[in-house]
Amino acid sequence: MRNFFSILFVTLSVMYTIKGSVSGNSYHKYCRSNLLGDQNCFFTVAYWFNFVDFRQWLDKLSETVGDVSLNIHCYYGAYIYLPFPFRARHLKKLHIKNCLIRMYLSEWKAPKKYPDTLEDLLIANSEISIDLPSMEEVITTPLTKQTDCGQETLQRMAMRNVTVKPIIKEPTSEKILNSFETFTEKMKSVKYMCDYKHLYFLERSGDGALNKNFMDIYTEKGHYPRLKTIKMSSNNLVNFPEQFTNWQEYFPTLHQLDLSNNSIANFTFNNQMKSSTNYVPLVVNLKQNYIRTLPSNIELYLSQSPIILDIRENPIECDCGAERLGKYLREVRRRFPLYKPLTEYVCESPAQVKGVKLIYINYEKCSQL
Repeated sequence: MRNFFSILFVTLSVMYTIKGSVSGNSYHKYCRSNLLGDQNCFFTVAYWFNFVDFRQWLDKLSETVGDVSLNIHCYYGAYIYLPFPFRARHLKKLHIKNCLIRMYLSEWKAPKKYPDTLEDLLIANSEISIDLPSMEEVITTPLTKQTDCGQETLQRMAMRNVTVKPIIKEPTSEKILNSFETFTEKMKSVKYMCDYKHLYFLERSGDGALNKNFMDIYTEKGHYPRLKTIKMSSNNLVNFPEQFTNWQEYFPTLHQLDLSNNSIANFTFNNQMKSSTNYVPLVVNLKQNYIRTLPSNIELYLSQSPIILDIRENPIECDCGAERLGKYLREVRRRFPLYKPLTEYVCESPAQVKGVKLIYINYEKCSQL
């Protein structure tokens, strides 16, 4: 029934430009509603926008309010007040693009007034400003589930090309620096579990500041029973996270893993030789990394729960050491024709095979060496 009423939406909503915060009932002109009371809101911000004001406007609506969708696009230099974890009346979708985000931690200790409702979160090409006193308070204060986990109703969560900018008004105290060292350990010691039982898409890409243990924050106290896609591209990752090596333990329903355009030189996946009814392959995008050598167990990647690798545009030597990779790629082509394009690795070296696809190289002479 909801799909039927969706045709009543004005699908190409007018994109208004606002120069300041909106007050009173003027939010109506930025939002389109249907017979179910759904509010589909679009703002193009020239100067600033206040999420708290928008939330108060939703609270004052006397008519029935259905699902709320909030889409904000900022002109260069425009900023928005956006307190984490973005709770508001019936807010289901929140998309933020090209914005400077302020007051991010202003409500992290506030009592939970609204239930979790958010399903689709995207923050892209944006900068989050955090002042050091607020950061220190978060680090040194006991965590609670409602602030640490955010909204557990999320189905899609994407942080794309998002940077965090500390606001330093005075010299950084040694206390803050020392607190950072114990913050991760504190997160591991909490008694609750963040249950993201609806989440099927997770993206964190374009963040060159991730440390080698960044995945620990996701998995130490996080549960992802339905997560199908993880995208961690363009993060300048050097180390291959242990959580991906043992992906069946942490992400049992994972189907797509994108680690392209990083700085990974080595990787491996454990083949947990156990009974499995999940024959949908895990497709791993490792294009544009620094991979030169292959895992010793690659011949096991197509048994049990199959793993299909896309390792094109890596500096792998197509010498006798690549024979196992050639056999693996040809087996992928035979068993999974849909993924044939992923097997067309083009050799760059040695010189005699430059420009030749690895799957067509004959390695018979290697066995005679």
